[in-house]
Amino acid sequence: ADKPETVAAPKSPIQPLTLKQAVFSPDYIFMYLMFFANQLFGVIVLSRLSSMCTDIFAKSANTASDIVSVNSVFNCCGRLAFSAISDFLVRYFKMEKTYARKVLYYFTLGAQIIVIGSLPTVIRHESFTFFVIEIFVLTCSYGGGLGTIPALVTDMFGAYNVGPLHGIILTSLAFGAVVGGITFNNTYNGKVADGMSVGEAYIDNIQVIFVIVCIGFVVLFLVRTNIEDRFEPGYHYSLCGKRVISIPPKEKDVKQQEAEPETAGQKLPETA
Repeated sequence: ADKPETVAAPKSPIQPLTLKQAVFSPDYIFMYLMFFANQLFGVIVLSRLSSMCTDIFAKSANTASDIVSVNSVFNCCGRLAFSAISDFLVRYFKMEKTYARKVLYYFTLGAQIIVIGSLPTVIRHESFTFFVIEIFVLTCSYGGGLGTIPALVTDMFGAYNVGPLHGIILTSLAFGAVVGGITFNNTYNGKVADGMSVGEAYIDNIQVIFVIVCIGFVVLFLVRTNIEDRFEPGYHYSLCGKRVISIPPKEKDVKQQEAEPETAGQKLPETA
């Protein structure tokens, strides 16, 4: 009997990288910083949402509790919707996978910049309705960033090391919650103790977060989705098919990259 023909699986354009190579690559470092900025407002300020409702807008504890409950729904919706939208862009608009995920982060960070930038005005005018709407948008963006990051990590570096790479990038979430939370609380309490109003104390802290989110938006630009740029020695960035940034590698990095591909190829299976 004739043997059935075997069809070779298409070769992945992602070059096999060791965990060390992936973690210390420029793209992963920029992704880490971008993700830190995307999640910072959520892990710090949203944890104080109930207090903001009662202290700034003089709402009852029951009203504040209801807002927190509804807000968690927007968190869930953001996690589901943004990752699904990025898949939709890939399947129906034929976008390259990593670029589609990157577009979603431009939206989440851009939305946060607009909302956080206008939040001080909303607080000063004590407009509770606009405040709630903006918080829901921010929470949706926060959840969307958290829900999309596993897909971005996998598309950028393949499936083999996705577990540790995802775990490492989530440490930015913990770092923001612990260090950022403690800094926020100490600064806030100090300003209130000095006689500043509760609203202005929040605004001063929110403006610091606004700057960090803006930096994250800029850093996202440096995350490369072009395969040729990513795996050519040095740092190169192309825009609209033209190379706009080209930094040659150091001599020691060239020697290391020449020595490591064979080892990496032997250790790692083909990535999907």
